[in-house]
Amino acid sequence: MVFRRTFRSRAAAALATGTLAATGLVVLAAPAAQATVVEYTSECVNDFIGSVGEVPSKYDVTVSPVKDTYTVGDQVTVDWKWLTYPKVPDRSPLETLPENSTQPFGDIALAGAQVDTVQVSGPQEHPAANRGEPLMVPDMTGTFTLTGPGAVTLTPKGYKTVTTLGAIKSATACGPVAGQEPGVVVTLNVEGAPTPDPVISAPAETHTGWEIDLTGSNFAPNATPQLSLCNGDGTNCLPERFASNTLAVDGEGKLTGKATLAPSPFQIPDGAYVIRVSDGLKAALSPLIVTRYVSPDPRVATATPDVVGVGDTVTVTGSGWNAVGNVNIVPVAADGSLTGSTVSAFTDPFGKFTAQVAVTDTSTTQIRVREGISSTKRVFVPITVRTTPPLPQDVSANLAAGSLSMSQAGDGIDFGTVQLNGEAQTVTSSLNQVTVLDARGGNLGWTLTGSMTDLVAPNGTDKIPAGNLAWTPSCAALPGSLSTVANGTPGPLASAASTLCSVGADGSTSGGRFTADAEITLTTPEFAASGAYTGTLTLTLI
Repeated sequence: MVFRRTFRSRAAAALATGTLAATGLVVLAAPAAQATVVEYTSECVNDFIGSVGEVPSKYDVTVSPVKDTYTVGDQVTVDWKWLTYPKVPDRSPLETLPENSTQPFGDIALAGAQVDTVQVSGPQEHPAANRGEPLMVPDMTGTFTLTGPGAVTLTPKGYKTVTTLGAIKSATACGPVAGQEPGVVVTLNVEGAPTPDPVISAPAETHTGWEIDLTGSNFAPNATPQLSLCNGDGTNCLPERFASNTLAVDGEGKLTGKATLAPSPFQIPDGAYVIRVSDGLKAALSPLIVTRYVSPDPRVATATPDVVGVGDTVTVTGSGWNAVGNVNIVPVAADGSLTGSTVSAFTDPFGKFTAQVAVTDTSTTQIRVREGISSTKRVFVPITVRTTPPLPQDVSANLAAGSLSMSQAGDGIDFGTVQLNGEAQTVTSSLNQVTVLDARGGNLGWTLTGSMTDLVAPNGTDKIPAGNLAWTPSCAALPGSLSTVANGTPGPLASAASTLCSVGADGSTSGGRFTADAEITLTTPEFAASGAYTGTLTLTLI
């Protein structure tokens, strides 16, 4: 991977198939000091019906503020004024384009000391218009920030109108025909110290729907990265060409993350594109070739189960097919005639698919899978259809209830030797692990409790009260257990029972193997007779 030159931010525009958007004449207004009328012929293409013909284009462009010399960091506003409005195409599928249904966008290229594409746009506000009539969309505007010293030129690249009706969008893009590309309409002279340009590193080629790694540097620290995929000439940058991304910029301006291209080949046809990542002020671009993945493996398909009865459903899976494409699956007889309904499925970005097919005819001998209606890109998966119904045999087994029991890993808890020093001291030890087995097979709960006697000195008179001992229970259900186990409440022990672990009866089948542990602390008296104190901790399972 290599680092590539950078470009400034521009907004992305919606692009989708659907209702036909407007085409027509466009005019840009130039600043008074550099007013230049630009005239050429545009070729307009709608993403729903294709080419809608050529139209004459004539416009000026204006920028503000107007200065003899600009400074790095200045924000420049570009205004686009319609002198001749676009029109609704004569081939529009709608007799009348509804009011406020279409939004205009224009691309203006920056070159020289700053290379980028600035997008101007207007609000989605206009009166209704019939076929062939002018579509009076609003004037457009856009802004950009100057990022380096030198001469910066502005050159119009074309425009488009995007119509949105419900969930359907359609764009009509109009660009100059070959040989009539407009020239520079504005030149800005910029002074000041340049700011570092962000750079990104990305793969040179990938496939529709695939995930790619992106890294970069020199972005604004902790900025929110704005990701889009542009046409090869840097125009028409659309964020929706990526299905998702995890990009982030850290406090040092370093970019890391992954991005997944949209899976639709209609949204990203095979071709040359440009990845664009912006921090809101500057952007970095990296060229990217996108193609639909072609598996090196042969087309295969399998059916599960492969022995079925009439009315059963077969799961058909496949790999090695054209990525992000359509496959048609249908049961057929030995002579190739159809014996059921066709099911359509779409392959993922790796050429794999899964579909459910119903078998409804005893003459079915195989499942035919093919790409579209191809007679060569297909496979036949054999299956067997039972002609007689299966014979059932009832199977039974009786599970007798077991018992509730427990065992422990040891029977001694030793706190060691504590040197008397006139202060209360705290020492710790651990409960010998207890294992509870509940094999009763019912919906009964259980409780494991502990009660403690006082610790008595060898003289039989001096004692350490039972309450000087406290425990912190820790319980766990071993793998395969049906129930969850709850820890008892941490606290002092006493002659009254304290809960170590418990399982509640919640109405469902209980049972399993459970471990019970606890950390035990002993607080010694400030003054006491020396000697080995002993007591008994009794564990009870009910």
